[in-house]
Amino acid sequence: MKIRTILFAAAAFVIASCGQTAEEKVKAYEAAHDAMMEEYRTMMDSLSTDQAKAQEFYDDFVERYIDFNLEAAKKNADNDVAVQVLMNLRGMIEDDQVDEIISNMSDELKQNEKVVYLKNGLDARKATAEGKMFQDFTVEHVYGYDRSVDPQPLKKEVRFSDYVGKGTYVLVDFWSPWCGPCKREIPNIKAVYEQYKDKGLEVLSLAVWERKPQSHTMEVAGELGMDWLHINNCGNVPTDIYGVEGIPHLMLIGPDGTILKRGFHGLEGIQAAVAEYIK
Repeated sequence: MKIRTILFAAAAFVIASCGQTAEEKVKAYEAAHDAMMEEYRTMMDSLSTDQAKAQEFYDDFVERYIDFNLEAAKKNADNDVAVQVLMNLRGMIEDDQVDEIISNMSDELKQNEKVVYLKNGLDARKATAEGKMFQDFTVEHVYGYDRSVDPQPLKKEVRFSDYVGKGTYVLVDFWSPWCGPCKREIPNIKAVYEQYKDKGLEVLSLAVWERKPQSHTMEVAGELGMDWLHINNCGNVPTDIYGVEGIPHLMLIGPDGTILKRGFHGLEGIQAAVAEYIK
């Protein structure tokens, strides 16, 4: 692996960015970024038969990739490089790091559509962080279909507060039937639900960002054995309120409506989150 090539490209960008125009800085960043990604792809291809070395390289690369981008954002708070950094690092850095990048931006950049979107998500996650009370929302849940030749959905207005803050622990699952990782998480949720349902745990799945009629959501839920509470037809309402940028996303809400945990995943992660509160 030509790691020196990656380091050279990154260092060249930092050096060259001094005294350049904003447009030149963006092009220099893109060139350095593309060089890093090309080296990444080349190395991962060469290590395709050695999982241990591939994982070692991946871990090292991610660390250097994040460092490179954070440094780029710091030196380019007044131009579009900082915006590109935010988009490239989505899901890779902590919210306080996102907040710092946005806070250091020029007022003009803060009005950028992408920055506004990320800032809204950041603010939503702050408002619904662990220790905060849940925030309510209302959607038209599809509970069935009529018997017309072209069946029409039967809808009823439901509130999130119909299910949470009612004296029980609720494991909230943001999911969608087209989402592979969401479906792979279901057996883990099911295992924990079976373990704790007699001790007061409820599961509530929120179907968001659906791409097909809700009949498809119901069919997939049935096939996966999701025998718990559901709200479908949620669109982006709950994800906007809770700042969820990727699914699956899990939250544990306490009996009084306090958000106890969020962002955990996998069987061990779900078990640990629930076991902390339900003995």
